[in-house]
Amino acid sequence: MSSTLHKISTLKNGTKIITRTMDDTESVTVSFFIGAGGRYEDMKTEYGAAHFLEHLLFKGTTKRPEARIISEEVDSVGGYMNAYTAEDHTCYYIKLPKNYVGLAFNILADIITDPLFKPEEVERERGVILEEMNVYKDDPGRYVFDLTGDLLWPKDSLRTNIIGTPEIISKIPRQIILDYFKSLYTMDNLVVSVAGNISHAKAVELADDLLGGFNTKARRGFERIKHGQSDVISNVVHQDTNQTHMIIAGRAPEADAASEASFKILSTLLGSGMSSRLFLNVRERKALAYTVFMSYGNFIDSGKFEIYAGVNNDKVEEAVGAIAEELIKIRNEGIDKKELDKAKEQVRGRMIMGLESNSAVADVMGSDMIITGKVHTLDELLAKIDEVTIESVMAVAHKYLQPENLHFAAIGPISDETVKNIEVMIRK
Repeated sequence: MSSTLHKISTLKNGTKIITRTMDDTESVTVSFFIGAGGRYEDMKTEYGAAHFLEHLLFKGTTKRPEARIISEEVDSVGGYMNAYTAEDHTCYYIKLPKNYVGLAFNILADIITDPLFKPEEVERERGVILEEMNVYKDDPGRYVFDLTGDLLWPKDSLRTNIIGTPEIISKIPRQIILDYFKSLYTMDNLVVSVAGNISHAKAVELADDLLGGFNTKARRGFERIKHGQSDVISNVVHQDTNQTHMIIAGRAPEADAASEASFKILSTLLGSGMSSRLFLNVRERKALAYTVFMSYGNFIDSGKFEIYAGVNNDKVEEAVGAIAEELIKIRNEGIDKKELDKAKEQVRGRMIMGLESNSAVADVMGSDMIITGKVHTLDELLAKIDEVTIESVMAVAHKYLQPENLHFAAIGPISDETVKNIEVMIRK
């Protein structure tokens, strides 16, 4: 892929511009990252405010007073616009043909500096988000992942599920959302990440023209993790589903930790792909689940792993036992060089392929900068993978896969007796 390394500039008001020129593409992705998300909220009064705000910014500005006007401008040039809210950042992005890159900058700058927050739009979107909650809860395979936060960070704001609760969203005043916006949607808390067929100089020029005149500064932050995991082992929603959706979860290395790459390899060989240990044991050998995998995600001060499986309702204990077998086995028996090399190559390949599109590049650069304050090159990330050893993988296995670190979350028709049996099984 013909491209240059990323470049970074900072405007006088503190806004950071990161670009990667990919001159063999005909499109550009412009992403605006704000250091605002679930963990910046007051959990008693603002739970879900960051996500609510993300919805509202598309609803109109002074220059573009209706949502339809914004969407039509993007649609009319064949572009694509969306946004997402995470625990530690919110991202707004537009991908469009390279000749229209100025439009992307113009719209994104407009919605984050001059949103109208019409009262009627706040009320309309309140109903939309409450319905979004219902849709989410009707999908237990997704909703079950929201149950782990209260187990891993019960006394910290990181436990947020982003969307909030019906009690708060149905009543949260417009002014609270407006105050949240004013305290965090500031120029020193903004990263503009651009990837595609555009020069760094052009991106900086566009950003400076549209944002350089603002000098707002963030007035709040978030508290880092201060507390331990929950004393409660499990979080179960008893629901009459055709299949039980379950997760075994625990804390894991934080972003930029020395052990991050080693845990990535551990997670890969345990639960990534159809040749992973968990897939072979839980699905291929024992036919207990159609889907089983292990994921790893992290933040600036903590991380988590989640082993998910969708199983027959009468096979839950057996499936947990099969997963626990693999965790015990890897702690006690370790891994060999062939397995390590395979996992390394798998991670390398996915890293390389994951950065083929300019939208993926813009997202990785922007989230990296807003979370860690720097951008890691692909070569740096690959070098960290190369450095992983059998010993370093075993070190993280022994540290993070210990029984006392494990929790269980599930949605399904599970009896209290089954839950107690599972708690004993994963903690022994």
